[in-house]
Amino acid sequence: MPTEENQIYFDKIDEIIDDVYKFYNMSTRKDLVMVYEMQEDKIYSYIYKEYLNSLNIRSQKMLKKQYSEAVKTGEIVLFIRDNLRSKLKSFTV
Repeated sequence: MPTEENQIYFDKIDEIIDDVYKFYNMSTRKDLVMVYEMQEDKIYSYIYKEYLNSLNIRSQKMLKKQYSEAVKTGEIVLFIRDNLRSKLKSFTV
């Protein structure tokens, strides 16, 4: 069961998921990571390797594993950046 904090992010994903897929599919590239900026209410796409290199070592390890699994299952890695709570959460959608 998700924590109350995580439920905020799951609710947001439900709200934006169609737009995430739409923006992802607009690109001819399929090596993308999607990022939703909560306070800006905007969705961005980044090339996986470039985004990976912008993260700290711990986050890089987590993203490598998550991205590898997402590719195998045909899913997308979506980060939600919440500057109010100082959180960067990743999800596979």
